[in-house]
Amino acid sequence: MRNLRLRARLAASIAVFTVGLVSIGVVATPASAADGRALPNGSSLYAISCSVDLALASIDGATAVAKRVGDGAPELEAECAEQGAWNPVTSTAYYSARRVEPAILSTIDLTTGESTSVGIFTLNGERNGIDSMAIGNDGAAYAIQDDTLYSLALDKAALTKIGTFTAPNASALLGFSVDPATGLFYAVNPRGYVFQIDVKAASATPVGRVGLRGIFSLQIDTAGVLWMQVDSSDGDSGEPTSLLESVSLSDLAGSAVSSGTVADADGPFYTTSFLFVPGPDVAAPPIIDPAPPVPTPETTPTPAPKLANSGIDAAPIAAGGALVALLGVALLVPTIRRRRTAA
Repeated sequence: MRNLRLRARLAASIAVFTVGLVSIGVVATPASAADGRALPNGSSLYAISCSVDLALASIDGATAVAKRVGDGAPELEAECAEQGAWNPVTSTAYYSARRVEPAILSTIDLTTGESTSVGIFTLNGERNGIDSMAIGNDGAAYAIQDDTLYSLALDKAALTKIGTFTAPNASALLGFSVDPATGLFYAVNPRGYVFQIDVKAASATPVGRVGLRGIFSLQIDTAGVLWMQVDSSDGDSGEPTSLLESVSLSDLAGSAVSSGTVADADGPFYTTSFLFVPGPDVAAPPIIDPAPPVPTPETTPTPAPKLANSGIDAAPIAAGGALVALLGVALLVPTIRRRRTAA
């Protein structure tokens, strides 16, 4: 209940503040679709509606155009979907479904939009709400409530306290996500303060501040870009709307880009739950070095033998030996003939 009251106060204050600034021209209207920032190739951004149907929609990062997926899951009897998280180890999408009682940990099928309840979040066997959740590259899950960090068992929605943040402004961290490229965790509060979260030590280190207010969801893509849902309202009806904003982690203060109001074919698609899914890693083909050329066989003359340990060339000696042998034969033939005549 404390979280619900906090969100209600924040939403009411932000809506009044934003409408007032827009009316006097201090806050610009959302940027056009052409001003948006594109998602990394092969990756996807989703949103789950903050309504009873918990509708799933894919989101175009550059235009904030939503395209519904399936029919949602009203059987969960939840009033709003909160922070989503992707488990890269099991390829499963999770989110927190809020209702009057503490939130429910749920999974959602990204091809059909159907949700499945895992269970109500509990701490030491007692029901307990959360503000946000994130899943690391190793599949380990964590949750934040107010200024406290918990580990989260995804199979039964059980929370275990790790520690409490002590850094100033490190509370009400409604946006919590892992950077899939580095494995580091980051969180943001509705006033735009960004922190790096050490999930082992339960520490929050200030990183900077984005020039946005009313941030209720955070996801980080593989290029180090923070994608945030920012609460706003329709100027005519006063109904809540969601802005899709992005900022580079390396330049929080000077790289903000607005893709506009999240909307589908029926109008604004209000959400406080974004979900980023990295694209598949495409391995580069291996570089194969060409085989070295096979040398052409060459006929080489057999070297003449050398006398052992003398270094003297044996070729002249061999030629002399052959000459002596021929002379011996020549002298021997007449002698043989004379012996035959005498006989």
